[in-house]
Amino acid sequence: MSRWNPSQTRLFLVLAIVFMVTRNHQWTPVLHLPDASLAVFFLAGMLLTSRWTFPALCLLGAGVDAWAITQGGVSSYCVTPAYALLLPASATLWLSGRLSARLSLKHPGDGFALSLGVSLSTLGAELFSSGGFYFLSGRFPHPTLSGFLPRLLQYSPAVIGATLCYVAMAMILKQLVYSQRSTVPNLRNLELPRHP
Repeated sequence: MSRWNPSQTRLFLVLAIVFMVTRNHQWTPVLHLPDASLAVFFLAGMLLTSRWTFPALCLLGAGVDAWAITQGGVSSYCVTPAYALLLPASATLWLSGRLSARLSLKHPGDGFALSLGVSLSTLGAELFSSGGFYFLSGRFPHPTLSGFLPRLLQYSPAVIGATLCYVAMAMILKQLVYSQRSTVPNLRNLELPRHP
């Protein structure tokens, strides 16, 4: 495992800001951005080397939710015993990101594998979070599988699509940053011509 460095810190801060801004729509009333927290867990697993990023993001999510409920006027309707299933939902994405870190993304098959990994892990996270809420929250008097499946089919395509879009945008930005680094000379090693 490589050492934690300033670029890893900057990347964590960027992911944390995206996480906070999109998780609480009180902070982005004009933009109406989809929640990026699932994509952030995936990207943290894929791009950040420290294992501490997972618990840090879990605590950040709980903190944002607590702030939204206590200070932001958001309803506590979703805070039930099923809230605990956000932990395995987030872990599904983070672990999938860890596995995807091995992809070089230099071959077309790698892009397909990444998309498949994001889609399947997002669906798994939806099963934990939405399924947990449906079956364990107590908000639905007689939860059944036949009652849950239409809800899953209604909401999961948008969640998977948003997660795929965020991950795709992050991969494009990553490629742009790396291509810029390779084309911009390192000024500290650049020797200026000497005048007579």
